[in-house]
Amino acid sequence: MLKHTKAVRIAFEDRLVRLALFTGLFPTICCCILMFFVDMSVYPKILLALVLFVCVLFCAFHIRHQVVFQLRTSTNLVEAMTANDYTLRANNKGLNGALSDFNQLLNNLSKTLAEQSLVTREKQILLAKVTDQIDVAIVAVDNNQAISLMNPAAEKLFKCRFEEKQGWPIKNLGLQNVLTKDFNKVAEFEIKQHKKRVLIRTDRYFEKGIQHTLIFITDIQNLLREEERQAWQKLLRVLSHEINNSIAPIASIGETLGKMVQKQYSGSDLDKDLKEGLSVITERAQSLNMFIQRYQKLAKLPLPTKSLFSLEPLLQSITVLFTDANFELASNDLQVYADKDQLQQVLVNLIKNAWESMYDNPTAKIQLNWRKDGQFIEIDLLDQGTGINNMDNLFVPFYTTKQQGTGIGLSLSRQILINHGGDLVISNRHEPTGVKATILIPAYP
Repeated sequence: MLKHTKAVRIAFEDRLVRLALFTGLFPTICCCILMFFVDMSVYPKILLALVLFVCVLFCAFHIRHQVVFQLRTSTNLVEAMTANDYTLRANNKGLNGALSDFNQLLNNLSKTLAEQSLVTREKQILLAKVTDQIDVAIVAVDNNQAISLMNPAAEKLFKCRFEEKQGWPIKNLGLQNVLTKDFNKVAEFEIKQHKKRVLIRTDRYFEKGIQHTLIFITDIQNLLREEERQAWQKLLRVLSHEINNSIAPIASIGETLGKMVQKQYSGSDLDKDLKEGLSVITERAQSLNMFIQRYQKLAKLPLPTKSLFSLEPLLQSITVLFTDANFELASNDLQVYADKDQLQQVLVNLIKNAWESMYDNPTAKIQLNWRKDGQFIEIDLLDQGTGINNMDNLFVPFYTTKQQGTGIGLSLSRQILINHGGDLVISNRHEPTGVKATILIPAYP
């Protein structure tokens, strides 16, 4: 049976030792042979032969030591550069020739890599600062559709920390359907029961040759609302100008004609009919004027004057105004940084709407809960009324389902909260039926 033998590889430095020994021992043996024919005592011959052998061995192993030292030095330098440590340098003093050139090349390489590493780190810091400060939410997804990066804007949008979501499937954020190529569209999705309209765009990048996906999410909800608000303001200014120009002379003429009728047709049947007609004209003109003045509040809403105050006493003071309503309030207290008067106006309007929706159910309760959720303070107002039939027109000015309503209350309330950096979210409840209104206000830092 044949045995397969594996060739033993000899180290480079050992081969150099063998070569040096072979090179030195051959002339040494020749010298010893020649000394055998020289007429001298045997002891000096032996001593001279030993000296020659020791010198050859010393030179061979000294060569090995010098080669190993240089190789170890070069290995340490390369290993340090591999570990991103560019502080080590090869000692090039007293050297010349090829070895000096090699050490100089290593030193230059280490210096170049150090400069490139510094530039790369500076660019990474710059990129990190940019992504941390921009309002666009950025989510990176690896080839396994797992979350690998979220900037602060994304953490704020999804109300979570990146450390909590790192490595989780992207479907955990509800974005699994946007990983198609060149996705670019406006979408609406729900984040913790709050609907958001956002612009979603995707792009590709490579890491270690593997393709990954970047998702850019721009919250355009406030932008759309601001555009909508400005459009309504322009419309209101035009309507106010045109209607006021017509209302003033109509009201004045109505009053003048009323006085003339009273003088000329006093006591007659015509007097009564003319007075009623002119009274209707004057009343409707004044009513229309008040209607326009209410809507001008949207265009002239002052910016909030914020101060720090306790939320619970404010809510308790508001509930006192509704003596016929049944309230259920939470017991925890929070510090709120907002315009107290404007926030009170929002709360009064929402509680009034809830109370009016429960006229047919006098035993129903209005629940008020509040808590701090991430960067926002959320105030929930839950009623047991009939709910809202048309949610699409909820915040449209001029639209109302009440006989005496103006259609301005909810629009004004939401605009107040938007000016605070918050929002107003309203949805129907099903068990029990009713409405849930959530006030969002940025938490005090």
